[in-house]
Amino acid sequence: MSVIVSILCENSVGRPGRLIGEHGFSCLVETPRCKLLFDTGQGLGLLHNAAELGVNLAELDGVALSHGHYDHAGGLAALLAARAPLTVWAHPDIFLDRYWRSEFESRPIGNPNLRPDLEERGAVFSLDRGFRELATGVWFSGEIPRTNDFEKGDPHLVVPSAGGFSIDPLLDDQALILDSGKGLVLLCGCAHAGLVNTMQHAFRQTGRDRIHAVIGGTHLGPADDAQFSSTRKALRDLGVERVATSHCTGLQRSAQLQREFGGRFAFAAVGSRLEF
Repeated sequence: MSVIVSILCENSVGRPGRLIGEHGFSCLVETPRCKLLFDTGQGLGLLHNAAELGVNLAELDGVALSHGHYDHAGGLAALLAARAPLTVWAHPDIFLDRYWRSEFESRPIGNPNLRPDLEERGAVFSLDRGFRELATGVWFSGEIPRTNDFEKGDPHLVVPSAGGFSIDPLLDDQALILDSGKGLVLLCGCAHAGLVNTMQHAFRQTGRDRIHAVIGGTHLGPADDAQFSSTRKALRDLGVERVATSHCTGLQRSAQLQREFGGRFAFAAVGSRLEF
C-alpha cells in the first residue's frame, strides 16, 4: 500500500515560501483508502499551511490525536472551521488538566479546548484506550506499555493531584502505524511512552517484524545520553531504514541521528513530503 505523509505543522519550515512554523506537530496521511490528519498543532499555522501546500482539509476522513497537549490537540477548533462534522480518534485522557513545572516556573500545557465546545463545532469523538484499525492498513496504537528501564519519561510533565502535583503518566500517548509496501511506517507525535516502547508495541499489535520508517516527534530532546544511546542502538538493531524527526526531538539529537543514518535521515519540517 502506498503511503504519503505531508508535514503541515512543525517547529521549523523546510522550504522557501509563505509557510509558517510553530511549536507543535501535525501531518497529513494519505493512503489509497483514506485521508486523515495526525495531530493539529496549536492551530496557528494549520489552515494557512494547508492552503499554501494545496491540501483540501474538507476531504479529510478524520483526525487522530496522539495526546492531549496544546501543541498537538490545540488546533482542533481551527480544523473544525474547515471540516465539520469530523471524526476525532483519541484516548479518553486528552482533556486532562496538565502542566509543565520546574523549580521556578509552572505553565499549563493541556488541551485548551473544551469538549462541549468542540462537539458544538462538529467534533464527533471516538475515544478508546485500545489498539484499533482506523482504515485498511492504518492502526492507532492505543495505550503503549512501558516495558524497558531506560525510557523514564519527563519529570517536568505533571498533573494536579491531592496535595499538589504528580508526574503525568501520559497514558493517552499514541502512535499511528501505517502498512506500506516496504514495511511499517510509525508516526509519533511526541513518543512520550518512549520510542523503543512504541516500536515494540507496534510489533506486538500488528504481528509484523519490520519497521521501515519512523517519523515525527520522539521526545529525545530532553532525554539523557543513556536513553538516546539506547534508542539509537534499537533503531539500528531493529533495522529501521528511514528516520524523519521533528518537534521535540530537538536539533542536537536530530543532528546526531543524521550522522547515524546519513542519506536515510530527513528533518520532517513544515512542507516535507515523505512517500513510501
